[in-house]
Amino acid sequence: MLAGDLHTQVAAAGARLAAAGLVRHSEGNLSVRIDGCRCLVTPTGGVTGRLTGADMVEVTLDGTGVPQRASSEVRLHLEVYRRRPDVGAIVHAHPPRVLRLARDGRLPDPRLLGPGHQVFGRVVEVPYYEEGSTILAKTAAAALVDVSACVLLDHGAVTIGGTVESALRRMLNLERAAVRTSGP
Repeated sequence: MLAGDLHTQVAAAGARLAAAGLVRHSEGNLSVRIDGCRCLVTPTGGVTGRLTGADMVEVTLDGTGVPQRASSEVRLHLEVYRRRPDVGAIVHAHPPRVLRLARDGRLPDPRLLGPGHQVFGRVVEVPYYEEGSTILAKTAAAALVDVSACVLLDHGAVTIGGTVESALRRMLNLERAAVRTSGP
């Protein structure tokens, strides 16, 4: 369970992603909704596993005046928050087994985790679009309108949740589902 203020929760989630091998160096990005108008997002170029609460960047949900140091995927986060007022946090990582499955034309099967571990429903696929692009942001947000996890082809995966902890748990379980889907 992640404790502390929102800044600290996002930094701690980044450390857990790195410890689980789902991000390396500056891969991935995370965010948390502060209120109906603002969110915190990880910085661009920051080492995801070594971020501190002070590294987080505050951004308005309408996208005006986005600081240059905000994650290169900030558009994706903002688009999801605008379309899904129920979402409190977003995790974008590069889980290796999920990406390997996607390259083989398959997606993780969450049913293989068993009823006690299914924290997301079906997983959807988003075609490849340039990282940080508006089309990627809009397509991923549209895919996440009625699901909690999507795979961005040749780019990673995105999970959402009401809290940082729930979005993180979904990402960790998405990778676990990929391991079980791919078999021994």
